[in-house]
Amino acid sequence: MEIIFEQILLLTLICFAGIIAFRLKAVSASNAEGLVKVIMKITLPLLIFTSFAGTKLNDEILMNFPIVFASAIFSVGILFLLSKISANFLKLDRENTALHSAHTMFGNVVFLGFPLLDALFPGGEGLIYATIFQIGNDALLWTWGIFILKKGANKQSKHKSTHLINPATVAFALGVVFMLFKIKIPEMLFKPLFGLGHTTIYLSMIYVGVVLAQIKLKPLVKNLRSYILSFNKLILAPVILMLILVLVKKAGLNISQDAIVCAVLQAAMPCMVIISILAEDLGMNSKQAVENILVSSVLSIITLPGVYWLAEMIM
Repeated sequence: MEIIFEQILLLTLICFAGIIAFRLKAVSASNAEGLVKVIMKITLPLLIFTSFAGTKLNDEILMNFPIVFASAIFSVGILFLLSKISANFLKLDRENTALHSAHTMFGNVVFLGFPLLDALFPGGEGLIYATIFQIGNDALLWTWGIFILKKGANKQSKHKSTHLINPATVAFALGVVFMLFKIKIPEMLFKPLFGLGHTTIYLSMIYVGVVLAQIKLKPLVKNLRSYILSFNKLILAPVILMLILVLVKKAGLNISQDAIVCAVLQAAMPCMVIISILAEDLGMNSKQAVENILVSSVLSIITLPGVYWLAEMIM
């Protein structure tokens, strides 16, 4: 509970910096658009590339890779189906359906997931499983996720495939190549690229703060779609994944209990901040994206410990 609270508090503090900057007129709405371009074209691609290029495939990762990777793919698929059901129930239009699906499917598996799992499973094991899950999650985010958002933003995008080629997807492809072929980047070059890439979360939360400063609080609290999204994402899908993995383990598959718990917790993470940046970049409803992030992040303070407790009880 303490770890989860600390990470969300950190996100909140950075977000408040964006709110203050907007109130003091240090950052305007037009400046925020420029910030999005910096994130999308520079810092985010570097974050993706260095995350993959810096991952070392040792024996432990290779042994647990298939089931944890499959868990990431499967959980995103479950969340997609749940998002389609809830979008139909809410009668969302094309744009908001795409945003609802993308935010349901992809969670904050790095900034919240990594420190949480590293603390729960010290010694590096938690980070190993977290990284494997991230690889599967990001593989779908920068392909299927981009396709869903593009389709929601542009009716003609379904007839095109070139929209998948952008700095983020190119960085993803290069990072995977560097990881698989164990291409080592000189430390003098890797360190600044790694540091610059990891400013993404800070810049993203400042952007979220700028958008939040323009949102009225009352409609946010009454926004039903964010609560339904959060229920699917934080509770229903992780429980489904947990039960399936437990059944698979009992059927004789050689997978550790810790790997299952890590996969389930990663699937239970709140909404991904980057989706709001992608929404702004595509001219979509970025305010709704910010509301999804805030509601799911606050609720995760309660749901993540609950999911962890349930997983430990079932296992």
